[in-house]
Amino acid sequence: MKLTNKKYAQALFESVDGKNEKEINVVLKNFTDLLIKNNALAKINKIIEEFNAIWNKKNKIVKATITTAQEIDKSISQSLEDYIKKLSGAEKLEVENKINKDLISGTIIKYGDRILDNSLKTKINNLKIKMISN
Repeated sequence: MKLTNKKYAQALFESVDGKNEKEINVVLKNFTDLLIKNNALAKINKIIEEFNAIWNKKNKIVKATITTAQEIDKSISQSLEDYIKKLSGAEKLEVENKINKDLISGTIIKYGDRILDNSLKTKINNLKIKMISN
């Protein structure tokens, strides 16, 4: 049976969950030895990505990107973060704020596999498509 990155990550997660630092160090050493033995050390970056996804899901951590046309003040940023937490059920939110002047106005929020696009650029493009198709 071939072990996928996700299976390696799940096994690692189950092995470290609830352990103290000393125990985790032993698990990581054994896990690294296993990867070497299975000639799978090249998969480590993908395994770490999968592990982080499992960890975040278990701990209700959501990563989000908020893209705006210009910098927004802290109260608006906090309102958007609260909105994302409510939609996603997250207890903790890791937010990356980006500025994209091409949006003209509005916001694009990405979290998990969802995209909420309320940018003026998208609204204009959707209007163009409607006008062309009519």
